[in-house]
Amino acid sequence: MIIAAFAGTGKTTLAALYPQAVIDFVCMPYKYELDENCENIEASKANPEYVLRYNWPFNYVEAIKKTLSDGKILLIPSEGIVLSILRNEGLQYTLCYPQKNAKKIYHKRFLDRGNTKDFIDIFIGRWDYFIDSLKHDPYGKHIVLKPNQFLSDVINGNGIIIDKIKNTRVKRKGRKEK
Repeated sequence: MIIAAFAGTGKTTLAALYPQAVIDFVCMPYKYELDENCENIEASKANPEYVLRYNWPFNYVEAIKKTLSDGKILLIPSEGIVLSILRNEGLQYTLCYPQKNAKKIYHKRFLDRGNTKDFIDIFIGRWDYFIDSLKHDPYGKHIVLKPNQFLSDVINGNGIIIDKIKNTRVKRKGRKEK
């Protein structure tokens, strides 16, 4: 199962809560030529000095496909080009993103976790565009987080959406939906 979640929704936290079932499948090592000594990943996101890998995003999608065979939930960023390739390859995903009115809360989250000005300028500066793009994606299932919700509030380690609003089971590969 692939969950493509917007920045700041709690991908890392959900993976830490359910390490046997959930992987925070970070894209940065696939996207950029990174310094191996990078200690603060949040502070290094959206660094304009990073060099894009020549095979991005195809290398990332190939890694996603290989890792899916483990049967774990993969949490990936909701990056448009990656979602487009997943759609073209027939790989299902569930989108998770905040309500549009949560912009101030996410701005604070980004500051609190140490994201750079460049990162914040991208995700807050283009907030409406990103949220509208995800909202209008006809391919994936949608989980829309309330302003103070995180992924861990709505999804458990079995891939079950536990939020009362949705109250549906997310279908896992190889299992029947109940």
